[in-house]
Amino acid sequence: MSDIRQLPVQGVAARPAPKKIVRPCEYGMYNAVKDMETQMGSVEAYNRLCEWAAHLKAKIDAGEAVQQHAMWATDPKFIYPADGLQP
Repeated sequence: MSDIRQLPVQGVAARPAPKKIVRPCEYGMYNAVKDMETQMGSVEAYNRLCEWAAHLKAKIDAGEAVQQHAMWATDPKFIYPADGLQP
């Protein structure tokens, strides 16, 4: 009873992590930030982005957050399929 042994454990995931999902709006965001940097410089572009982030946070805190459109919602079964294959 005193001979306690740890069971062998595989310390890594059996499958690779899924790739980051990139939606079309992210390309628009990238281009908007790039254009802001070109026109205003990095510091002023950062300041403007922070102002908009604060605006969005206030909107969320006020309970006026907008739900994600169903067309762009992700299905966990698609991202992490049980059989390891993408549909």
